Amino acid sequence: MFSIFARSIAAKVALAFSFVVVTLVTSYIVMAERLDTIGKAMDNITEINSYTTSIIRINKDIIEIQRDVSVYSLSGSDAVFEKINENFSDIKKRLDNLSDRKNLKDEEQQQYIDALSILVFQLGDNLKILSSLYKSREQLIDVVLEEIYQSAVKELSILEEKASNIEDKLRFVEETNKWHTLHRNAWLFLSKKDYKRKKEVDIIFKEMASSRLLSNADASLKLNALLNDYQQSFVKSVQINRNYFNLVNVVMAGDAIEFGALANMLMNRSQSRLKEIKNKSNAVIFDTESILNILSIAIILYLFLLAYFFHVHISKAITRLTASFSRFLSGDLSAPICHTHRKDEIGVLAQAASRFRDMSKDLDKQKQAAEHTSKVKSEFLANMSHEIRTPMNGILGMASQLSHTQLAEPQKEMLDIITSSGESLLVIINDILDLSKIEADKIELEKRPVSLTDLLKNIEPLFKGQAAKKGIKLSVKASSKDENILFMADETRIKQILINLIGNAIKFTNAGEVDLTAQVRMGTDKIITLLFSVTDTGIGIEAGNIDKLFDAFSQADTSITRKFGGTGLGLTITSKLLQLMGSKLEVESEVEKGSRFFFEIKAERCSSEKNNLQNEVEFSQSEAGDYSGLNILIAEDNKTNQIVIRGFLNKLKVGSITVAEDGEQAINFCKNQAFDLIFMDMQMPNIDGLQATVEIKRLESYRIVPIVALTANVLEDDKKRCLDAGMCDFVGKPVNLLQLDKILEKWSSST
Repeated sequence: MFSIFARSIAAKVALAFSFVVVTLVTSYIVMAERLDTIGKAMDNITEINSYTTSIIRINKDIIEIQRDVSVYSLSGSDAVFEKINENFSDIKKRLDNLSDRKNLKDEEQQQYIDALSILVFQLGDNLKILSSLYKSREQLIDVVLEEIYQSAVKELSILEEKASNIEDKLRFVEETNKWHTLHRNAWLFLSKKDYKRKKEVDIIFKEMASSRLLSNADASLKLNALLNDYQQSFVKSVQINRNYFNLVNVVMAGDAIEFGALANMLMNRSQSRLKEIKNKSNAVIFDTESILNILSIAIILYLFLLAYFFHVHISKAITRLTASFSRFLSGDLSAPICHTHRKDEIGVLAQAASRFRDMSKDLDKQKQAAEHTSKVKSEFLANMSHEIRTPMNGILGMASQLSHTQLAEPQKEMLDIITSSGESLLVIINDILDLSKIEADKIELEKRPVSLTDLLKNIEPLFKGQAAKKGIKLSVKASSKDENILFMADETRIKQILINLIGNAIKFTNAGEVDLTAQVRMGTDKIITLLFSVTDTGIGIEAGNIDKLFDAFSQADTSITRKFGGTGLGLTITSKLLQLMGSKLEVESEVEKGSRFFFEIKAERCSSEKNNLQNEVEFSQSEAGDYSGLNILIAEDNKTNQIVIRGFLNKLKVGSITVAEDGEQAINFCKNQAFDLIFMDMQMPNIDGLQATVEIKRLESYRIVPIVALTANVLEDDKKRCLDAGMCDFVGKPVNLLQLDKILEKWSSST
């Protein structure tokens, strides 16, 4: 027996409270005789309270019926009227039961009950009249007036269609609008009790009666007849409305008020009887209270001792374990764990805490390993991007410069292959980095004004040559009413999505056409919905392979990869970008017939005037600015990149070009010479580009000189580090002639 109490807190608590129960039972037996008298008094009080409660409930139900009548006036619901009848039947039944309870009533109470019965009888008659009036009112308002109104509108619509000139059409439209206004105001007055509408209805009646719009006498007579019918029916509706609301708001409401007054009188009578019983019971209650007070004091003392025992034996132990858990949760796993030797629930909890600490240590090790893996992954992506982009800059840069020289036709073909292969590799690198940034939640969407027309115009030239080469018809369009739409969104990401979808459509279409359409649906509060759809007549996709489209590094099947190439990242990135925008990429496809990729985005419509966004054009020497007066410093350690960048700047006719092979040399050049613009690589020996930028910006004469990052490190963190160091712009490798021209045009004016 003792071992049971040692192993269980519940057993200890049960034993302690059993003494309380025994004490209470003993007290009950002792007090039973005294409480018998109080019990009889309570029976009488209960009976009176029951009687009073019945009166209150009946009065409440009368009020409820009056409220339901108001609801019925607005809705005309049969269910509401059925509820009213059920409440009425219940009230009548309970009132009859009160009449049969003779033991609590006197002659005065009987008079009150009889008066209440008369009012309830009148209520029943009024309910019958109420239903009949409402149906007549509903027939006139919702049927008769509506039919006349619809006939007039239909007649005017026919006349408008037959009208031979715009002036007549406008007159018929104006007349139709008057009918709309008349019918709405009449309905609001009759149904919603909007009394100011009555005056407006009368004014419209006078206007319409005095107007002579029709040259066709028959039609004019017919419309006048409809107007007269409508006016007569409206007058009838007003009269029925008055009778109906007089019954509801005057007759029935007055009966309800009178019923409430009688009910209050009955309740006051019952309260007087309760007071008499209370006075008789006070003496017995006083003696009982004295005995109960003594017992209460004894129980309180016992409970105090019991609480002290629980505090020492249970609460204190739980507090210690809670403190240990709190330290565990804050990261301190060295906190001590007490009471592990106990055999009860506290001991089990202590052992659980010990197990939790061991598991937390394991999880902490796993967390550190995961963070290390994530860091290694980020470093790998950054290094991979840098190491590939650096030679890629040399390949594409030299190819670009080579394209401006005299080449034989076979050499041009080989150069095109080099350029195309380099650009394809660059697309793969960018796709991998985009996917990595999305998965790491490092992409933030911008919100800037976007012109729908200019967005589509900028996309179409990118694929015209590719489509024409394959003999495919390319169509990019929006409906004429949507052409001037301006909305807030991330134009770069939307363009990236559409470029992915159109590129795929052209890639997998051998003949036929590829269509990009944009549709706009107007919403409320300046919110619009844009539906973009890319449709092709390509090879199509089997239904079982559609779900695989959005998996990274996968395509519908391996034969597609072998035939068409690609990494399988395009749709994955597109789908994830749309998820960030709160949208979803949908697919409809049929094998050998084509596919349709579409999505919807919600955006805020701009109220400003449309921006004239300039389309990008190919660079030509005649369009370049005059950079002959610029003195530019290039900080770049890679010899190939030095040649590429110097060649581009020479092509742009920059006046003076100086090359520094590391950050230290760049700093020394700046101390001894004055430069108008500096291109800075990030990764260089001795002193890197970031540290060199900080040192150069400390020089008094270089605080406002623009320093532009020209680097193969293109992650968002790299861009942020460059800006934090003091650089003003960022160009990722591989760089091209157009990018450098834009940078010079942008920053040469500031110098």
